[in-house]
Amino acid sequence: METTYRTGSYYGDNSTNHIWETHDEGTLVAELYVSTDRHEIMNIEVTEAYRGEGHARHLYETASNQMDIYHAPAAHRSEEGNAFAEAVGGDTVAPYSCDCAGCDTQEG
Repeated sequence: METTYRTGSYYGDNSTNHIWETHDEGTLVAELYVSTDRHEIMNIEVTEAYRGEGHARHLYETASNQMDIYHAPAAHRSEEGNAFAEAVGGDTVAPYSCDCAGCDTQEG
């Protein structure tokens, strides 16, 4: 397994993110996207065949050893994302202005 770091967009959305990836002999195993502005976790994904092996935790720990990173507000997390945040611990990004449906982070 090899873990790499790069910057790039979040699936082509023209944003800039810190990206950590784990590869197994050239196959993408897991990826973690963290925004460059708030250091908020935007996404963490593990290829189905590799789930349950600790790859997401490894990427989180690798990233958090290099910089402060933060979980998204609870209203922005998927069920899996919320379980991940609870499992690994760590801080949640400070509230910011958001107008998404159901979001409780209306503070600026």
